[in-house]
Amino acid sequence: MTTTTAVLVLATLIAAAIDIRTRRIPNLLTGALAFAALAVHVPQGLAPALTAVASMCAAFALGSFAFSAGWFGGGDVKLIAACCGLVSFPGSVSLVLFVLIAGGFLALVTAALRGRLFALVRSTAAVAVHGAPVEKNALPYGVAIAAGSITYAVSTFVPALRLPI
Repeated sequence: MTTTTAVLVLATLIAAAIDIRTRRIPNLLTGALAFAALAVHVPQGLAPALTAVASMCAAFALGSFAFSAGWFGGGDVKLIAACCGLVSFPGSVSLVLFVLIAGGFLALVTAALRGRLFALVRSTAAVAVHGAPVEKNALPYGVAIAAGSITYAVSTFVPALRLPI
């Protein structure tokens, strides 16, 4: 595991623990992670640094859309953007897909454990068909971000887990 991947996993595990306890992801953590992304890529040259910044900006822009739709919290968006900057492109695409898969899985498991699986499916179908608002999510998404980051980290040295992108 590279140092960058270790920082990714450690930061997202810390974010998940804080998110579980407080339902917030601190700006200090996301800012430090974004700074770490720059610290990793700037010494590699202008092109890698700009690619990392572009990855952060793209993730933040798409995440802002998801935030305005009520799908993610602001801290989640900032954390995902900083993570995307850290792994840069094309790793950021795989990372986001792993995070979304982990989020979907955790939402299904949480809903099933709470006896709300049917309500979740109904709400998701309403969003897909009518664009109806999603009911308030009780899942701290920092957990999904950490799970997706761990899966991404494992996929860097287990070829069978790599996404064909």
